Amino acid sequence: MMELKKIITRLTMGVMLFSACTKDKVQPENIYAKTGIAAVVNSNFSLSLCKYALVATHYNDTLSKPGPYTLLGPSNDAFTAAGWPSGAAVIHATDSLQSMMPYNFIRAAIKLDSLPLAFNQPLIAGNGQPLYVTHWVNSRDTAVVVNGVRVSTLDKPAANGLVNITDGILTPIVYNDVQQAVSGDPALSMFNAAIIKSGLAADYNNGGPYTVFAPVNTAFNAIGIMTVDSIYKMDAATLQKIVKAHIAAGMNFIYDYILKADVTANTYQEHMLSGAISTITLVADPVRQGRFSGITLQAASGAGVSISRKNILAGNGVVHSISWLLNQ
Repeated sequence: MMELKKIITRLTMGVMLFSACTKDKVQPENIYAKTGIAAVVNSNFSLSLCKYALVATHYNDTLSKPGPYTLLGPSNDAFTAAGWPSGAAVIHATDSLQSMMPYNFIRAAIKLDSLPLAFNQPLIAGNGQPLYVTHWVNSRDTAVVVNGVRVSTLDKPAANGLVNITDGILTPIVYNDVQQAVSGDPALSMFNAAIIKSGLAADYNNGGPYTVFAPVNTAFNAIGIMTVDSIYKMDAATLQKIVKAHIAAGMNFIYDYILKADVTANTYQEHMLSGAISTITLVADPVRQGRFSGITLQAASGAGVSISRKNILAGNGVVHSISWLLNQ
């Protein structure tokens, strides 16, 4: 009887051991799922809407793998500003977010605050497109900015990379060049016509990089130019002067100007391709004391010109929409 009990005990232990080994093979422990980027996001309240976006688009699975990765995770405020203030809203926007989320991480571990002090250093996002990182220090600010979006929390470690929190959602590049970006906005149809009729379209298709301050249609209406047809009837040389007065060499997002501006006068002198100089003045942030939320430009008349749409990234530059013609 004792011998039988010993045999039964050995068989039971063998079955338990076999079961444990089989279980380990079927469901191995994933330390990245427990302590990786996805886990850090799941435990961070400021990234709760980002968590919904990653899960809905299945990039949560990607960021649970060994990597390494660098997440540029949009904050809850960033999703709210984009029109997705809740988890339900984020889930309903899955189709839109499917192309956005891989542009919000990098397939490498890169400490952003260890990058050189330079403007718009290109890195490759998870979707294969470039994104541009500025790391800059002046007497009033130390900032890391990606595509003009400030990074508010930097380089939080995870088992498979780093987590950053950004103040906005990074949008993938959809335009090959700045002229195409202008043509893609119906509010800029008159400036687009000016680029085409002036004969400069080929320059802005291929050259660059450029910073374009594109006047909206109502800016042309305000000086008596009412239709696109009116633009096509104008002299090409006249239109060249208008177009070149609104384009600068080099690529500058709005936050780049905030960092480049004189820290005492809060202004920056931008040189346009026409040879004109436009004074850029920083706009104080009404919420965060000592910070700046945007810029205005100075028209030839001295009037202040506001930005109505900003940081539209194209393959060879960036486009900002403005409320008035700079050479008027």
